[in-house]
Amino acid sequence: MTTFPNSGKTIRLGRVLNPADGRAAVVAYDHGSMVGVIPGNENPGDMLETLAEGGADALMVAPGIARTYASVFAGRGAPALIVRIDWWNLWRGEGQLPYKEGSGRLIATVEDAARLGADAILIYMILGMENSEFEANHVETIAKVAHDCDKMGIGCIIEPMARGALSEDPLKPEYIALGSRMACELGADVLKIEYTGNSDTFKGVTEAAFRPILIAGGPKTSTLRDALAMLRGALDAGASGSFIGRNVFQAENPRLMMQVMASMIHENWSVDEALEALNG
Repeated sequence: MTTFPNSGKTIRLGRVLNPADGRAAVVAYDHGSMVGVIPGNENPGDMLETLAEGGADALMVAPGIARTYASVFAGRGAPALIVRIDWWNLWRGEGQLPYKEGSGRLIATVEDAARLGADAILIYMILGMENSEFEANHVETIAKVAHDCDKMGIGCIIEPMARGALSEDPLKPEYIALGSRMACELGADVLKIEYTGNSDTFKGVTEAAFRPILIAGGPKTSTLRDALAMLRGALDAGASGSFIGRNVFQAENPRLMMQVMASMIHENWSVDEALEALNG
């Protein structure tokens, strides 16, 4: 069993990371807070129930979703609750409101998350910002959040991403490894990390970190095999599971996709075994 700096964190993060194997199948479901309605989040309550039935160890949502659909997280066997406490305008797509320069703010405190019943919070760490003062202030905020998590006994999950104007290649393995190590040293208990594209380069990322890594899913992949191969490759490189969103809740059968990914994580299914289950 993975242990953490205090008993509160050990208990709460034991609801996120399965104590039997130290792994977790988590779904990121906070997209509406930054990009609005997309396929799969039109009816949040129904989808959250579906993902819980599919075996999600935890669900990551924005504060308003946590408040409105608290029943999904209540009771024995319910998924753990992870609350995103920041908001950014980096992710807007074509046709949405433009922005001059990507920027973010806290939308909730660690104490707010505790009142909502959260087992952990999640916060971005955006690296490579052209405005070095903004980046330094941003890191200061993250360090304070990690300190607040220690005081409250709540898990601190940090998501480093090289998305500043100086980051010419966000998926460059060296950038991802840098963010992983920085997040650990700032106080992360768990990391949400982008996949580098192959298991060999991702191994350098897991070796740079000393906390469990859960891979982010990124945009929906073009094929099922691509999504499953991404997860398998990360696990083979030392990841502890997934924090995948769109490749689960936008799947043809989200409940089955959730079950299959959970089996890959906790039962070490291969890509072929997963495809066989998905295809009937």
